[in-house]
Amino acid sequence: MTLHGNQLLRKRKPLLEVIFATTSKMKSSAILTQALLLLLFCSICKGGFKNRNLDYLLTKSGIRKADFNLRAANDGNILVTNWDDGARKLIVLARRAFLKYSDHKWQHLYINNWKRGKIQRSRLAREFPCSLNGTKSAEIPTNVNSLRPGDIDVIAAIGDSLSAGNGMLSKTFINLLAEFRGMAFSGGGMADWRSTLTLPNILKMFNPNLYGFATANVLAIDREAHFNIAEPMIMSRDLLYQVQVFIQRLKTDPRVDMKRHWKLLTIFVGNLDVCFELCRNSDLWSKLRQHEVDLLDAFTLLRDTVPRLVVNLMPAPNMVTTLGQMRNVPLPCQAVHSFGCRCVFSESYNETHLRLASEYFTRWQAIDEYVAGLPAFQTDDFAILYQPLTANAILPRMGNGDIDLRFFSSDCFHFSQLGHAAMANGLWNNMLQAPGQKESVIREPFDWFVCPTAERPFIATLKNSITY
Repeated sequence: MTLHGNQLLRKRKPLLEVIFATTSKMKSSAILTQALLLLLFCSICKGGFKNRNLDYLLTKSGIRKADFNLRAANDGNILVTNWDDGARKLIVLARRAFLKYSDHKWQHLYINNWKRGKIQRSRLAREFPCSLNGTKSAEIPTNVNSLRPGDIDVIAAIGDSLSAGNGMLSKTFINLLAEFRGMAFSGGGMADWRSTLTLPNILKMFNPNLYGFATANVLAIDREAHFNIAEPMIMSRDLLYQVQVFIQRLKTDPRVDMKRHWKLLTIFVGNLDVCFELCRNSDLWSKLRQHEVDLLDAFTLLRDTVPRLVVNLMPAPNMVTTLGQMRNVPLPCQAVHSFGCRCVFSESYNETHLRLASEYFTRWQAIDEYVAGLPAFQTDDFAILYQPLTANAILPRMGNGDIDLRFFSSDCFHFSQLGHAAMANGLWNNMLQAPGQKESVIREPFDWFVCPTAERPFIATLKNSITY
């Protein structure tokens, strides 16, 4: 499955043609580029990236810098080295510049996305869909199988750019690199459910003292990110590291009572593993086995270190049966798909390759479900909940049968704000649905909103669903 140099050259030519054809139509591209360069220059002049941000992250993560060693780095044995002092600062500086640029254009971007139908419809005149009666226990439960939505005290998110909110309000390629973390479906808590439907904003209705969600559109290293530590480009092999970051932040945050508080962590990784590794790895099945090891290591550490924890595990979607079904997409989307997920969307691959890719997705998802259901990870104060919303998601379609691109950002890959709201709604529904009855349909927000009932007041686990 490894691509040789001549194959790569053949593959790049049409991609470049698409990019040039697209950028030639973008009248403001030169202005945007100049603005970005000016922002970078100003950031440097003002000390835009300060060492204390990286030091804060390292302190929270319990990580020490090591001398650079190529073999150790390739094996994943070292995470931060003396070389990172310059390179990491440059990368973070660039990401912060993209974020500042998008923040400066916030009103313009929001209005632009509103006009294109990519913002959820406001529900200012309506009441919350669920009754709040009986949704919080009179006494703190001691068993995860008796956990109600209002019993969740702390919320967190681990994942890649989809969980970091990249490109949510995008209009151009520059905005795709901005992280709208405070509005992300699994870990953002800006505004409220009426205008910004996210899982934290839903749970805040049941427990107004909920803590841990991102309170602003910032980077993961910033304090306002709290426990939404999703990072663009994260893969399965990075899961253990992100778990270590999460644990250290929990332990050092004075607002968190490790023993008393119930915590909810949503994990959504694997998208980039398939997009980048499927056509580079000659032994795909060893990659699947390594993914299982990554999950086992991360979940074992969480179980043994973090009491009173519930984990939502969301599988990587089958790109072949979801995004692969997109038709009549704009040229920029074709360029992003071919480059950002080249192992699936490149035109150089035939039907045989796509069938292999689809099988790989299916096996990846099966590993997620298998590990999540292991008895070792279903204890009295720890549970992993496999949430299949994204596994073989049925995407919303328009009247002509095409996938509704309002749910996606300008690259037709990341979610728009409407898409994040729909994801939050679907994930919330999954949390209350018993295994075997969970939906995999992405809908308009609030079209179907599941609520706790007197008969089923608890977050659905493998054990408490047996009685229903």
